Amino acid sequence: MADEARDALLDLLVRWENAQAQDHTVALEDLCRDCPAQADALQREADKLRQMAWLNEPVVDALSTTAGRAHRASPDVALPRVLADRYRLDAWVGEGGFGIVYQGFDTWLERPVAVKVPRVDRTVSGAEVDLCRLEARKVARLRHPHIVSVHDVGRDGGTCFIVSEWIDGESLALRIRRQRPTFNEAARIVSEVADALEEAHRSGFVHRDVKPSNILLDGRDQTYLTDFGIAAVEEELLGADKQPGTPPYMAPEQWDDALGPVDHRADVYAAGVVLYELLTGQRPFEAPSVVELRTKVLHQNPQPVRALEPAVPPALERICVRCLEKDRNARYQRADQLRDDLRKN
Repeated sequence: MADEARDALLDLLVRWENAQAQDHTVALEDLCRDCPAQADALQREADKLRQMAWLNEPVVDALSTTAGRAHRASPDVALPRVLADRYRLDAWVGEGGFGIVYQGFDTWLERPVAVKVPRVDRTVSGAEVDLCRLEARKVARLRHPHIVSVHDVGRDGGTCFIVSEWIDGESLALRIRRQRPTFNEAARIVSEVADALEEAHRSGFVHRDVKPSNILLDGRDQTYLTDFGIAAVEEELLGADKQPGTPPYMAPEQWDDALGPVDHRADVYAAGVVLYELLTGQRPFEAPSVVELRTKVLHQNPQPVRALEPAVPPALERICVRCLEKDRNARYQRADQLRDDLRKN
């Protein structure tokens, strides 16, 4: 597929995904009204995304809508319900375009858990379950005070599920919308994210999707990073045409293969985007289409932090600028270096 056609298809996919994320129903043929030649390709890619998109919806997003308090049961599911003779689903918490999150209880270990399942009208293939279980086993080895633990992945009848640590809190995305943290709080939050990333990187993991909706704050404002390994599962299932990541937080090398393979320094870049957003209230790069966003990320520099927020300490601006270097060799080479600099401010 020519680069121009691939860019156009990617732009259509992003528009479709955005509509799904906002619970808007949009017909694929309507998206392709001005480019009918893309209709078949868009249908194929949308079908692939439907298959695994539920896995990429952070448990944190659904939990944070309730600040840890479970809601009534969803009207189309009788609760309580037990999965795999172990996990009791007690209350519906929330749902996105594809997945549903429940407050659950592990009857074997007698502890509360978060359980995420795809919508009831979707049958999960054995290959999907096997890949998810393999990845969960690896991620389950990560033990860190700032990482949400994945406990289990299993199958129950025609569906599968992911079991995670239950945390009362809200996502950083919701916190930003409610009230942007102070500069000192921003430095602390990102330093704790960097601490979690350092542990993950030393264990061989690259997150590849660090963003506010994957960062959780509990009632004591302790920071947690979630959804390790999910991007890797998606990449294996959907192939190279689906690059893991969320466009506004993706490093240049995630947009252009010529810049080298994606490694742990892409996570450092994404942490810099989060820091920039916390300090200024906006992302480094915004654009109406993914094609324009890609151009900005690859070829433009963001507005200086202190031009948008003059009260930001110069040292924090320097840290942010270093994270956002387009050349990954010019960024912090390790997440603990970012963590240590943030802790000095």
